[in-house]
Order: sequence, then structure tokens, then C-alpha cells
Amino acid sequence: MKKKFLSTFLLLLIVFMLCIPYASAQDYTQWNLPEGAKARLGKGAIRDMKYSPDGTMLAVSGSIGVWLYDVKTLQEITLLGKNPDYLRNIWFSPDGKTIASTSTFYGCAFRDITTNKLKKTLTGRVTAYNIILFSPDGRMLASDRKKKIHLWDAETGAEIKTTVEHPDYISSMTFSPDGKTIVSGSRDGIIRIFDVNTAEIKQELKGHTKYVNNVVFSPDGKILVSCGGDQSIYLWDIQTGTLRSTLKGHTKSVHSISVSSDGKTIASASSDETVRLWDVHSGKLKKILHHSEHVDIVVFSPDGETIASTNSHHSLHLWDTKTGKRKKTLNEHAYYITSILFSPDGKTLAITNTDNNILMWDTNSGQRKKVLMMNQRWVSNQAEHTVYVESMAFSPDGKVLACASGEKTAPPDIIIDTSKNPSGSRIIYLWHTQTGKLIKKFRGHTSFVESISFSPDGQLLVSGSQKGTIRLWNANTGEHIQTLIGHTDEIRSFSFSSDEKTLASTSEDGTLRLWDLKTGKQKQALTGTKGTNWHVFLGPTGQILASESGGDFVNTHLWMNIRLWDVVTGHHKKIIEGHASVDSTVAFSPDGKTIAIGGTDSVVLLWDITSILNTLEMTK
Repeated sequence: MKKKFLSTFLLLLIVFMLCIPYASAQDYTQWNLPEGAKARLGKGAIRDMKYSPDGTMLAVSGSIGVWLYDVKTLQEITLLGKNPDYLRNIWFSPDGKTIASTSTFYGCAFRDITTNKLKKTLTGRVTAYNIILFSPDGRMLASDRKKKIHLWDAETGAEIKTTVEHPDYISSMTFSPDGKTIVSGSRDGIIRIFDVNTAEIKQELKGHTKYVNNVVFSPDGKILVSCGGDQSIYLWDIQTGTLRSTLKGHTKSVHSISVSSDGKTIASASSDETVRLWDVHSGKLKKILHHSEHVDIVVFSPDGETIASTNSHHSLHLWDTKTGKRKKTLNEHAYYITSILFSPDGKTLAITNTDNNILMWDTNSGQRKKVLMMNQRWVSNQAEHTVYVESMAFSPDGKVLACASGEKTAPPDIIIDTSKNPSGSRIIYLWHTQTGKLIKKFRGHTSFVESISFSPDGQLLVSGSQKGTIRLWNANTGEHIQTLIGHTDEIRSFSFSSDEKTLASTSEDGTLRLWDLKTGKQKQALTGTKGTNWHVFLGPTGQILASESGGDFVNTHLWMNIRLWDVVTGHHKKIIEGHASVDSTVAFSPDGKTIAIGGTDSVVLLWDITSILNTLEMTK
């Protein structure tokens, strides 16, 4: 009986252990949420990436903290960080127990990986844009500030030594494997080698014709590899200071380099949308790993079998070093969010960002359902620019998605379509949500289209322009019905009343206006500060809620806050806080119970409105 019980217990234990990774993968949407938030969709932008010293974890920093991934399963282990903070650079301590990060909030913070507890900070001495390194033995820290290298005691945080001032800003630093030397790359194109004990310059390496982006040592410390804006990679003999070889092939700036653990291969990442693998001894190109956008970071795993790369701060790719084949892509990270919208049934949230995609998320599971690719660019005299969608609207049945790209595009005569589904500037495009096919184009606006919305019955489409005009369209035929005049600046958003008699519009001019759809006349106006972002919900019982946030530099008090207003009384009710950066867009769920807020920290937070109104203190 005891044996049977023990066997059953062990079986249940094994099943439980096998289920843990899957549960963790599902639960990350609930990790470290601000008080009152229901879920987080997405993982924010990517700013840096490092493997742990033992190669078991991959750390990815960004707009909401540090995500730790299990290297074998590629599932989330934890999210480090308790306060909303935009992290930039991260480094593991040599023993792998601590992770250091630079950020806007703490300057530099050291966090215990196991407990997620903050161990210490260097606030005021290191900023978000500084570099900070652990020495190989973990006893010393190095950071750049005001064009100097500062050496610190890792335990006490006391400053030990400071180097002379560089002529230009420091863009990269690295310790030699023995910890006796520290090397800096600068925007003046010169590499400087310092003695750690004396903080004095040992030698200068000159060769780059533009700024130096990255410097790394080979594992044996004999070779220094550098890359920069001159599209070249240089290999230096660290003993003699002579240039051993130059690797050429990239057609744009090289941002990041990494050397394999056996010292035989160099990986380089560039704005030319490639990662290239080079043979260290011969200097020959071995492989090219193609990306769809510029590549920011490339890192070898400690065992040398995998290469991790990130492109445009949002996608993380893992490659097989030997074959050059892509093993996996993690797409939950994203760049700045430009628009969010609930589907009519509230089960889907459409999110657009500056990587030019529309992401469809399941609001119940927090998992992404589909990606609509909006590959379109325009060319100016200086450069090629990516068009991104700023406004979307679902038809009431959810089968059609209307979108417009707003003022970030060029005039139509220089639009270049790079896909069958372009998004325009003065044109409204209607897409089938299941097939992704273009259904109709609505033309007529003489300035950029900034906002669009369907009426509750789906028969009417309303659009607002950069100049403040509002147009009403027959959603089925595309016929222009009427133009509403009153706003003096860009139209931000629309909301219909359930009886379809009233339209609410918000504008960059700081006003929220209510319109009689039958007569086209204005019924009411609510005035805020110029530059205010208004979003409105008109409830079925006459309830009218509005959110006000600051998207303009004028509204510094609203940068990271959302205010809820009762439009009928004209009083604001509550303040919502929680994002680590500027709140850029808001959406109300169809039932008025949930508000989704997206910010430049590249994540969306879901809030329960009833809970907020019941628990937060009244603000007037």
C-alpha cells in the first residue's frame, strides 16, 4: 500500500514539475503589475541582452524591467524590477547572482536574481545612458560619465580611480579577461587602453574613420575587436597595438560584435539588416544571417552553439551557429505603441506600434493571436521612412478593420507600396480581419487622416483630419455624406452614443465636442489644455466617461497619468498611474468596464474602471 501511494505521489510530482514551464509561460502577463492593473500585453521594447556566465539564462532588458529566459526551454523565468522603470544596459556579475542595470529611475541598480531584491543603487553617479561593467573577478565596477572612466569598489560603491577626460563621449568599454586593462571606444573614432591600477593611458589605437560602437576582447585576451560607423570591423594585436586585419562587407554602420567562446568566430550586427559571421584567423566571411530590419545587438551563448540577435528593439532571434539557421524568434517584445483598440466583442485587442505591424491579442489569455504586416515606406530627399498606423476602427461585427496612418507619412505622390496592403496618408483603408485583404479605399480628405470610427450599426464611418475637419461616410459605398466644422486642430478620436444620435470628438486643440448627427450641429464642448489627449466612452444609459492624458510637452503633469472625467457634469473623477513613461494611447472596452492604456514603455496595461472608481481617492 505504501509503495502504491509512493508511486502515485511521484507520478503526480513529475506531472506537476512538467507543467510548471507551461504555467510560467502563461502567467507572465500578471507579473509585477501596478496596483489595480488586470494584465500586461507584451513585454516592452528591447534595449540590451546578455547571457548569464553559466549560459543557462538569457537576460533581456527594456521598457518595463529585465526578462530572464531559460535558455533550454526559452520560457520566461521571471521579470526583475518592482518599480516602473525604463532600463537600458544590463550586466551580470561574474558569479551570475547579481544583475546590474542602468535606468532613468535609479541611475544604476544592482538586483539579486534569485530574490528580485534591490541590493544597492548608484543614483546620481550613473545615469541611464552610461555604461557599467563588472571586472572579471567581480570586485570592481567601471562606468563612464562626463567623458571619463570611473572605477568603483563593487561592494561599497566607493570611487577608486578616474581616468583623464576623453575628447568625445565614450560609446563602449570592456575589461580584458585578466582584469588588468580596460578599453574604451569613443565617438572620436579612437580606442584608448588604460591600466586599471593606475588609470593611465597605455596606448591609443587609431583606424576608425567614424565613431566606435563596440569593443570586445577575444577569450585569450590577445585580440581586441572593434566596430563602428565606418562599416568596418578591426582586429587589433593588444600587445603591440598594431592592426592585424580589417573585416569589410557590411554596407551600413556596425552596432555590435561578439566573439565565440573558442575565439574562432566573430559575429557582427549592422544597420544593413544582417548579422555576419567571420573567421577570426583568416578574416573571411563564413555566413550571413538576414533580418528584416536593422540589427541592434548580437551575442554568442557561452557554449558558442547559439547566436542571439535583436532587431529594431522588438524581435529576438536565436540562430544555430553551425548551420546559420534560425532556431526561434520571440516576438512578444515591441517598439513604441501608437494605437490600441478593442474588438466589438472585447475578446481581441488590436495594437499598432512603430515597427509597422498590427498585433491582435487575446484579452482573456493574454496571448497574441495574429500579426497584420503593414509594409509600406516613403522616401524623402534624405532617407527612407517607415509608415506606421496611428488610427484603427473595427466594424461592429469585427469583420472589417479600417486604418489610417496619419501625419507621419509623405504626400501620396511619393508613396512607395512595398506590399499589397498599403496604409495611406489622406486615404482610409478597409481590411478584412480574417484574410488581411484590402476591401475599399475612402478618398476625399485634403489633409492627413488622424482618426476613424464606425457607427454602432456599421453603416457610417467617421474620420478626422490634421486640420480639424470631420467627415461622415457611407461605410458600404464610400460616399461622403457630411462635413462637421468646429475643431481648429488635429482630430484625435471619436465615440458614438448607442442610439447613434450623438458623436463625441476630441482634438489637439484641447477640446472634447459632442455633435448632433442629424443636424451636424455642436451640442456641448469640454475644454482642456492644448495638446491634451482625450478618449471617450458613451455608455448605453447616458453615462459619458472621458480620459485625459498629456501627450504634449505642455502637459508635464499628465505625462505619466490618466485622468477620468464625467463629461455630463464636467468634473474629472480619478487619476490612474502606472506606466514607466509617457502614456500615449487609451481604449475603453465596449462594456465600459475596462480601460487599456499603452505608453512609450511599449506595454499595454489593463485596468478595471469600477475598481478604480471605488478605491482611488476623489480628485477634483
